[in-house]
Amino acid sequence: MAIVCPVGELEPFEITGFKTLSGLNVYNANTVVKLTLNLGQLATARVSGFSSGACSVLAGLFPECEQDALVPSYLADAILVADLELRRAMNFYTFPTVATLVSDPSEINSVIVWESDDPQMSRAAAAAVVDAVSEATRDGNATSKYCLARELNLERAKKRRLSNSTAVLVAAAKRNRIPFEFVARNHLRLGQGKNQKQLFSTISGSTSFASAKVALDKRLGNRLLAQAGLPVPRQLTVRSKSEAVAAAKQLGKSVVVKPAQGNQGRGVSVKLRGRRAVEAAFDIACQVAQSDRYGVLVEEFIAGPEYRATIVDFRVVAAVLCCPPQVTGDGEKTLRHLIDDLNREPDRDGRRLSPLEIDDDLLRHLSLHHLTMETIPIAGQQVVLRPNGHLARGGIPVDVTNSVHPDNHKLCERIARVIGLSIAGLDLIMPDIAQSHKDVGCTVIEVNARPGIEFHLWPRAGTARDVSEIILANMYDDPASSEVATVLVLGDRHTSMVAKAIQHRFMAEGRSIGLLSKKGAYINTAPQEFSQRATPQMLARDPLLEALVYAASPARISENGLGLGACHAVSVTATDVENCELLKNLAKAVLNAGNRGYFIVDNEDLVSRQALSALPVERLILTSAETELGPDLRRHLQRGGLALSMRWSTDGSGAKMTLASGSGELVAEPATFASRPPQLKAAMHAMAISYLAKRDAWFDEVESPPSNRPYANGVHQHAGVSLLR
Repeated sequence: MAIVCPVGELEPFEITGFKTLSGLNVYNANTVVKLTLNLGQLATARVSGFSSGACSVLAGLFPECEQDALVPSYLADAILVADLELRRAMNFYTFPTVATLVSDPSEINSVIVWESDDPQMSRAAAAAVVDAVSEATRDGNATSKYCLARELNLERAKKRRLSNSTAVLVAAAKRNRIPFEFVARNHLRLGQGKNQKQLFSTISGSTSFASAKVALDKRLGNRLLAQAGLPVPRQLTVRSKSEAVAAAKQLGKSVVVKPAQGNQGRGVSVKLRGRRAVEAAFDIACQVAQSDRYGVLVEEFIAGPEYRATIVDFRVVAAVLCCPPQVTGDGEKTLRHLIDDLNREPDRDGRRLSPLEIDDDLLRHLSLHHLTMETIPIAGQQVVLRPNGHLARGGIPVDVTNSVHPDNHKLCERIARVIGLSIAGLDLIMPDIAQSHKDVGCTVIEVNARPGIEFHLWPRAGTARDVSEIILANMYDDPASSEVATVLVLGDRHTSMVAKAIQHRFMAEGRSIGLLSKKGAYINTAPQEFSQRATPQMLARDPLLEALVYAASPARISENGLGLGACHAVSVTATDVENCELLKNLAKAVLNAGNRGYFIVDNEDLVSRQALSALPVERLILTSAETELGPDLRRHLQRGGLALSMRWSTDGSGAKMTLASGSGELVAEPATFASRPPQLKAAMHAMAISYLAKRDAWFDEVESPPSNRPYANGVHQHAGVSLLR
């Protein structure tokens, strides 16, 4: 029965442990934060048992939480609420739905686990919540303390905010199980070792500096396209108001004034007429750019519908019509109130659509139509609020990808190749993208090296398109190809010996190998120095790495997580009897899901075999130093498993290590007898790993048909003499 606590007399409860479990772990497929709390007598208390003042404070701080919950459950829910707020501030697109209470409610120490995209910020959120609830239980000043901590956390989170495009790419990488980490905000490292690639938002790591510079500098982009004979607006560079006015007169009736360098429409003023408008626009452009160095551009205004075509691998993968924002009058509300209503639309959240800002460009456009913010449009009157549909300034995307004319596909490909951008956003003005530019004309306004892609997910009309999936698919044909071959050596004894044998075997085959064990971190036997305790992910950053061998105890994996999303094989060494249950739980929660291939275990290691007994037998390779196949190994082969044992050759060449299936010998090689049995077993594990690497093409070398993969049904079919006769 839950107790009622004498609030004001309680000792503050405390956080006794914070732990980050990276990669696949016993709680989740993704990284989690594990919080341990010493709640004392509050472990079985309900929040409703606090004083009325404390309950009122907590209800105000965490209204989403059930106010009659047990304190541990209440803390779990409140922590998740606080963490989700920080995630949204950092602009992550995927969120967990629950924080799990993994301890028994009757225990004094409570353990709370939840998935985290940024463990450092998750810890900060949890610490603020725990401190607030602890303070409230003692009738302290919980509200002011929590509000201050929350404000500081939100400020830190906003400094880490991802761009919308980066957020979409991160969500896609998680969805596809592609390893990734942040080099810096908006700068991603995808994949491992030799398979790693980089993205800065949507700028590919293979994009040349020259191409990115051309796209950033609107003068260079315009000039390069013009030199290639592509249709671009006339454009002049100016450095003073008088030059801007003179340029506007030279170009014609209406002009655009914009910074020579910039993005997202910042500092851009369109459809300008008259000296005053041009001078004001020049000042705005100067505020967002280094005008002394790059100047300001005055460009002829091209009227017509505006389209954004998104290019991946020099192909149009998505296109939208950018419609100007507009409101419809009701005969009562002013334009100011109608714009407020517009910005309250659910999809104008800064992700799907940008809020509409009341700026000089909007006011000037209204003025040209003899309107002000206080004008009350008549019922049903539609008022266009901007002269163009720039999406970063409130425009509305309508998907038209399926309507793009084949000639326009070729035009867009040519534009991207002229600039040299395999990923790009093209801004086009043309009457109808469904008609050939040869018939209706087209003007290329801009080419963007870092195009936004999020709006393709949420067009107001047409088909939603996930460009992030296309970008990642263009980088990796198969998400698994983003990883290096990874072998986990798991056990309490001889793990370093087995890992080193595998390392030497791979190196002898000409591979670049990373090794991590309790003895240190190595790349091709060269010790690696890190500022903190090495993790598999740290070694996987090496750009030449082809394979990673990670040796760890069951306790380490259980306490810290795998540190990886998956592995290609697991070599199981001797496990202490007291850790049998721990290994069994790991096999169920981590290894079965994380291992894409076989488990290699010594036939005589009864502890490990018992822990792995629930695994499918066709995923087990049993090794034995005995020269005769015993009944245990024979049964294993009959059931579809593989076995690696010693055999005396019939030609007098000596003993051989032989890997076999139920239908015959798969591979054999001379045995190197060592002075210690563990060394022989290590050599056998290394031989099995080498065979799997070749058979299953870990290094893109195919030596046997797909039917031999570990998930094939029935007995493996190989030529050779049956070992079961």
